[in-house]
Order: sequence, then structure tokens, then C-alpha cells
Amino acid sequence: MKKLTLFLMVVICGFMFGQNVNTVRKIVEQINQTKGLKIKKIPNSYYLDRNIVTDNGIELKGYYKNNKLLKIEHWVGLSARIITTEYFFTENGKLVFVHSKKYQTVDENGYLEKPQQLSDLRRYYEKDKLIKSVGVLNDDENTDYLIESKNLINDLKNYSN
Repeated sequence: MKKLTLFLMVVICGFMFGQNVNTVRKIVEQINQTKGLKIKKIPNSYYLDRNIVTDNGIELKGYYKNNKLLKIEHWVGLSARIITTEYFFTENGKLVFVHSKKYQTVDENGYLEKPQQLSDLRRYYEKDKLIKSVGVLNDDENTDYLIESKNLINDLKNYSN
């Protein structure tokens, strides 16, 4: 009986988290399909002025609908790698999903014609809590994407053309 109870609890918890992940997926899909989002782009020069320097630059884009931030794209060019991270938010500004990829751009023979994907990470959030993490991002597992998203939101608020 104890085994059956334990099994049912695991199945129910898995179902509940699965439902939450499906809700997040629908939010992300809806944002990606939304037409006419206003884009605010922060160039590399903004970061240079703040002494944040990478070998190949940084770019930040915020996507807005009705003055509400729905998505952030963050691109960082390092000497031999590129890291791209997308952040998705609910209408009330809560982080729900992060998708980060790392690419190798240089190997022992020089620059690669086509960057090679090294890693892929997906993180699902609900009420500022991580509910599921899929994949890895090699040496960046300790990144707190909730804090990172708040820092990027502040950059978007502070930047003026």
C-alpha cells in the first residue's frame, strides 16, 4: 500500500509540473507569434560606457506590447564563444522561461564558418521559482536567471537613445 501511495504521489506531482510547463510553453509560443512588438535595442556602446567589455560585443533587445516587456534577447560575444539567452515574461512581468545556448566560434584552426552549438538550457519558472530545468549550459550552471533578468530589465529602463 505504501508503494502505491508513493507512486501515486510521484505521478500526481509530475502531472502538476507538466501542466505548469505546458502553460509556460503556451505563453512563449504566444509571445513568439505576436506581431508588431515594439523593440528597444541597446547597443554594445552602452556596455562599453559602463566598462563591461567582451571581445565581440554585447547586444540587448527588449520586446514590448502596450509598454509591457514580454521578451528579452541577450547576445554576448566572447573570444571563442557566443552565448544567446532569451527571457520570457507574463503580462504582469513575471519571468516564466529562459532559453540559453552557447556556441563555439573558434577552434584550433581559427574561426568556424558555422558556429557549433555546445550547449542548450531551458528553465521554466512559476512565481519566481524554478520548476523545471532541461539541458545544461556547461560552466554556467550557477547563473541565477531571475537576478540576470532583473539586471537586464534595469538596463532597458536606464538606456536612452
